[in-house]
Amino acid sequence: MHHCSRAAVPALLVSLSALLSGCSGSLTPPGSGVRILPGGPLPGLTRTELASFERGKLVFQRRFEPEEGLGPRYNATSCESCHSEPTVGGSAPLYRNFYLCMLGAPGRQTPLPGLGSAVMPAFGNGHDFTTEAGRPVLADASGAQLTVAQRNALPLFGVGLFEFVSDATLLARADPNDEDADGISGRFNTDGGNLGRFGVKAQSNNVEVFTRAPLMNQMGVTSDPFMGSGAIVSLGRLQVSTNPDMPTTDLDSHPDPEITSRDLGDLIAFTRFLAPPQPIRPFSAEAERGEALFETLRCTACHVPELRSSRGAVRAYTDLLLHDLGPELADGLGFGVPQAASLAPPTAAGEFRTQPLWGVTLSAPFLHDGRAETLREAIELHGGEAGASRTSFQALTGAEQSDVIAFLEHL
Repeated sequence: MHHCSRAAVPALLVSLSALLSGCSGSLTPPGSGVRILPGGPLPGLTRTELASFERGKLVFQRRFEPEEGLGPRYNATSCESCHSEPTVGGSAPLYRNFYLCMLGAPGRQTPLPGLGSAVMPAFGNGHDFTTEAGRPVLADASGAQLTVAQRNALPLFGVGLFEFVSDATLLARADPNDEDADGISGRFNTDGGNLGRFGVKAQSNNVEVFTRAPLMNQMGVTSDPFMGSGAIVSLGRLQVSTNPDMPTTDLDSHPDPEITSRDLGDLIAFTRFLAPPQPIRPFSAEAERGEALFETLRCTACHVPELRSSRGAVRAYTDLLLHDLGPELADGLGFGVPQAASLAPPTAAGEFRTQPLWGVTLSAPFLHDGRAETLREAIELHGGEAGASRTSFQALTGAEQSDVIAFLEHL
């Protein structure tokens, strides 16, 4: 285990450790009536936490250069490159989409030879990948199944609060075999034994893993662990496929790690302490009608209005579980090891984590690959477990449909 990060930034480490162990009340969502703009910090942070947040924002915005460790293969030069709309920490326009590519059938998929992850690099030297009709292809796939998908960047506002949603809360909502026969069979995802909360497939357990992975996979910036296995949420075995206490490395000329322990800790703090979007209050009459319709349509079976956490109610409109949204949206990528189910295959290749809806209008375009330009399009592309709700939405009058959209626009 690498202990250098613990020695380098003891004050911040103690602060983050206290938060993860439930010893701080500073992550309670705002309720004072003071409006926090997107990209702002959670209220009630200590002076140390706020200072770390502000330093982390600068690291998030830093444009790395090759002489600082960028690459040798990369898609972006800064975290902000993919998390900039409507402000730092948000999502990205469609042109910022990136590709994922894996060889083999779901359950036995591996990255392309020479790559350490599914993320396809767009820049850098020494790779053998080309594009064909806008899709990355391997020069010689040797007949193996090749699965390609796009991703639009996820907004990060408020996601640190998911670390405080207990395993028990997730387990209570999971219904992998649809025992209540309501057509909704959400299940949790894991990677190495711990329940996931982050990512399109809920394949990451904590903010540190969620931060270190794109640093390496999108920017080629190596790091040593900050808290490592100490960052795992709840109990269980190691969360990641590789040991979270191990450093990441690459083959460029810059010595590893390519980000200092202090900068990594601050970067983690920035994501962990980003405040959630605040709804528009009071609701308009249209939004109030739309809220009632949203429940009548049974959208709340997956987009659960709030989850209990050790920091109070998290009103994110998600259950953090995997759901089958139909073959049209399925991407064929089976990250993680989902909860066993009689109604679903042993991979998450056809499923997605319920995307939080708080501040949803801040993160257009919509869906995992940004294929929906509007909320209406996003609703109408829902299939699978959401098919009945979609059909019911389409059966509403035009005015009623507008009320549902108005409700979403107020979140």
